[in-house]
Amino acid sequence: MLIIEKNAKTKLPKDYHFVNNMCAYIYDHITEILADPYFSEMRATTIRFEEDENLKKLFENSDIHALDALKLGNRHGDLEIVLVKHIVMSIISDMSNFIYESIHIAQKGKMSVAYALTRKPFTDQLLILEQILVDRKDFIDRFFHKGNPNEYDPSSSKIDKREIINKAFLKLTLTGFSPELIYELRYDKSSKMSINWVSNHALHIVTNDKNYRTEDQNLNFVFSKEEDIQSYWSHYFTTIPMLLTYTSSVIDKIVFEIIPNNGNRQELKQLQRLTGLMILLDSKGKDKSSNAIFKQFSNLLITECLICKHKNKFRKEDFRLFFYQRLFLCGKCYNPIQLTSNSFDNLNKIFKNDFPE
Repeated sequence: MLIIEKNAKTKLPKDYHFVNNMCAYIYDHITEILADPYFSEMRATTIRFEEDENLKKLFENSDIHALDALKLGNRHGDLEIVLVKHIVMSIISDMSNFIYESIHIAQKGKMSVAYALTRKPFTDQLLILEQILVDRKDFIDRFFHKGNPNEYDPSSSKIDKREIINKAFLKLTLTGFSPELIYELRYDKSSKMSINWVSNHALHIVTNDKNYRTEDQNLNFVFSKEEDIQSYWSHYFTTIPMLLTYTSSVIDKIVFEIIPNNGNRQELKQLQRLTGLMILLDSKGKDKSSNAIFKQFSNLLITECLICKHKNKFRKEDFRLFFYQRLFLCGKCYNPIQLTSNSFDNLNKIFKNDFPE
């Protein structure tokens, strides 16, 4: 379990307990797609033959794989959806294992291993998801129709990572982030904030690249002292929440382009992630900035209770409750409140803007 309960015995300093729990909740945003019945449509696809006797015969031929049958039957749209679902769900399943173990081990201060486990999900697997988000037809063409791993290898120099991230942002409404920041956190070899920079140290005992060369008379991570671990925690719990938030947003965008977004589920997940960032900012004592954000949200999300007709203007405590339980309660009768369509319209306006200064 990744959540650190109150008064739990853990090596991780108390200052990092909330941000650790925030990572755990965003991790749940990713894994719920694997387990929640709501997302069952991502695990299966119905192919309708209708009057297509040729396709029916292809499927009845046990020597022909279902994907090849769709290709031979010129059902390219169905083929694309089947493959996208399969690839996305498989990547989520694998990347969630790495993320879980990384956070769990970071709690124990085993930072070399924690960092090493971040490389595959955030530099390789996320890039595949971004390409699917940006142009899934193009990715399926390279992955399935061409089929050569050199065509879709995330480490290939033919793939412009910066361009992919820029295009992904055009499809997202992600408050408080920029493509430049996400690129830096993942690939900028010259930035000590970068996963690329730190994971190379974690994976290799000696590094010779000019951007992260091992210091003289040293071995990467081997001689770490207690103060070094404190520094690693500060870095880890600054970068990982941002990368998790971005990753979950990319996944949600892909998924909700395939399945219905009933009950504004996508927006509620996005609000929960943003609320976590707001609370984290508030906990760091940046009162002016965080208070402005809470005030902006309160003004735009005023909601009348359908039961007692009380007009609710949410406070910090209400947003904290929403972060942990993904619901708001009426301040008068304490019944759960359903946000109105107007509230969701306002939310989307917030999502399209940066944090106020």
